[in-house]
Amino acid sequence: MAYLFGPIPSRRLGRSLGVDLIPRKTCPFDCVYCEVGPTTSKTLARREYHPEAIIRELEAYLATGPDLDVITLAGSGEPTLNTALGSIIQAIKRLADTPVAVLTNGALLFDPEVRRELGAADVVLPSLDAAREETFQLINRPPAGYTLSRLLAGLEAFRREYPGQVWLEVMILQGVNDQEAELAALRRAIERLSPDTVQLNTAVRPVVEDWAAPVSAREMEAIAAYLWDGAGVIASFQAAPAKDSPVTDARFLEMLARRPMTAADLAQVLGLPLNSVKKRLRSLCESGLISHNFYQDQGFFRSLPGSGFQSKS
Repeated sequence: MAYLFGPIPSRRLGRSLGVDLIPRKTCPFDCVYCEVGPTTSKTLARREYHPEAIIRELEAYLATGPDLDVITLAGSGEPTLNTALGSIIQAIKRLADTPVAVLTNGALLFDPEVRRELGAADVVLPSLDAAREETFQLINRPPAGYTLSRLLAGLEAFRREYPGQVWLEVMILQGVNDQEAELAALRRAIERLSPDTVQLNTAVRPVVEDWAAPVSAREMEAIAAYLWDGAGVIASFQAAPAKDSPVTDARFLEMLARRPMTAADLAQVLGLPLNSVKKRLRSLCESGLISHNFYQDQGFFRSLPGSGFQSKS
């Protein structure tokens, strides 16, 4: 599939079909913690990206009656950069009763047209990692001239206008935004936004910058309690594995082209025994199609250039 990926077990949303609306790493920000990698096309300019092809792929897949909890517009770039965002959400609504979620860094919420297009989604999950200008610039690395006040103004306008659920994600990094002054500023900003829920994450997967280090589980729980009543730390999604069925090497490569994953991640997503997955991964490593690297004492696999399954650019 060129534009769809999964279904994958989302820590926040359940069994999620991903829809990739944007070429790989086309994004307004170049966040230091991004698991997809560094931004190669940093832009605020919106344009249309293949809506007819995306909708055709959705039609074909949804016609099979898949078991889904949500359809998530996300992927390897910022989905609000696609000017067809609204029409794609509307198409999904025509094709299925499955809720639609949108993962966004919120950079374009200052644009009334973007806010209008998002209005048909059931859940929007924007990010806010800092509420002090210097820290925002350090973590999110926006385009020159883009300020925290612009991001916050867009978030506040969207919260006022949007009828659906707003789930705010905050990425906490050790020694960067986990200090008292940073958290106090974040708390004030979150109070102004008044989201439906606040979800905290930390750098548990490979990151762009080595200094973007995770915070311990105990500290994360304490920060969640401080930032917002009912805020939670994003937990691993648990689900019964799917029935064992043949899975091609191409399927492995497709999944690993989107983001780095552990063997356990793949076993759960693909519904295969862990030992079988490990054997396949060893074979793919030996063939030079994937890489295996350690981060925070966990082994992550990723498709290599030349494997034929790098996500589109």
